[in-house]
Amino acid sequence: MKKIILIVIVILLIVSNTRAQEKFTDLEGLLVYASKNSLTLQSSTIKITKAKKAKLAAVISILDPTGTQSLTFKNNTKLGVTLFPDENNPGKYNEIKLGQQYNTSFDQTLDIKLINFEGWERLRLAKINIDLTTSNSMITLKELQENIAANYYNIVSLQAQKVSAVQNQAVADTLYQIASDKYLQGQVKQQDVNDSKSAFINAKENTNQIQYLIEQNYLSLKILCDIPEEKEIIIENKKENFSELFVPTVEENKLNVENSMLQEKYALRSLKQIKRSILPSLSFITNSSSQQYNDNFKLFEGTWYKSSYMGLKLSMPFPDYTMTSKKFNAKYEYELAKNSSQQAEIKSALEVKKLENEYSKNKSQFLCNKEIFALRKDTYAKNKNLYQEGLQSLENTLNSYNSMVNAEYSLISSRINIDLTLAKIDINNKIR
Repeated sequence: MKKIILIVIVILLIVSNTRAQEKFTDLEGLLVYASKNSLTLQSSTIKITKAKKAKLAAVISILDPTGTQSLTFKNNTKLGVTLFPDENNPGKYNEIKLGQQYNTSFDQTLDIKLINFEGWERLRLAKINIDLTTSNSMITLKELQENIAANYYNIVSLQAQKVSAVQNQAVADTLYQIASDKYLQGQVKQQDVNDSKSAFINAKENTNQIQYLIEQNYLSLKILCDIPEEKEIIIENKKENFSELFVPTVEENKLNVENSMLQEKYALRSLKQIKRSILPSLSFITNSSSQQYNDNFKLFEGTWYKSSYMGLKLSMPFPDYTMTSKKFNAKYEYELAKNSSQQAEIKSALEVKKLENEYSKNKSQFLCNKEIFALRKDTYAKNKNLYQEGLQSLENTLNSYNSMVNAEYSLISSRINIDLTLAKIDINNKIR
């Protein structure tokens, strides 16, 4: 029975660990996962929903219906006095108290705008705001995917460097064993043993440092993708994007241009809304009220006297300091938005050339590093054999070893940079 319980617990632990892991073998899988789970993108969706609701509010604001309902009970502790002419004594007035001590009143008012220039501008502004919010959401998505791609390929590059570091650690260990054997045979000094051992220790620590960097990048990736700390993610890149004969096509991405133009339209519409706010508005108004009077302390007893009216109201606001300040600020914001649109248009065309140049640069660097690494590797192999035969100094052998290691790291880095550039081009071509 205990064995069965233990087996069940082990199975549950395995299932639990499996569920807590996310494994990605290419960038596309990670981007799909991030698009479903990113709180940043969810916030963008909420902002779009908010902008749509604001449009509905703007529709209502055209009529801008306002009204009040109030129920008032008054105790007139001292009634007002009104003077009336005395019919029997010309030039003389009688003091008459009007009203009763207790008064209950119920009032209803309603104001609906029939002509509201500012309200229509507010609706147009709300429509532009939906498009602008959607555009901002697309830019957020593009920037997020670019950051995720950079982080993803940092991890892939470090993983490849770690594999190389482990191999180089074994190479350094072999060199250390050769130096130790030659020392025991009296062929070299203790300094050779110490230097070769130092190289081995450095190679071992380099492997550890690379592992720390991998873990740090995993944490950064979790922050970008909003992945909880307790959830494990594994990256095992298996997709090879690069071919020496491949020439990518970079399409012009107008996302920032369209966004800048929308910001310009929004700024212009904001300026027009402020100008319209000082124009007169025409409203339909109505009022209905009921009054009750009595001499006793009773809220709802007696006769109700009703009155009502309806009509039109013309309102014309007077421009004050605040309104004038808003108008000037809106005007300058519009001028700045126009400049930003022009800059975005220029930048859009240059970004195409920039990506094309970045790919060509990384490709050239990779081909160069590939050739250099082959030469450094051959040089080290020959120097190691010469040292083993006593025809080469350890210093030259270690120098060639370090040159080989650095050349391999440069090769790995330039190789991954090509993949990253291709990923940026792909994102540029898709999200636009």
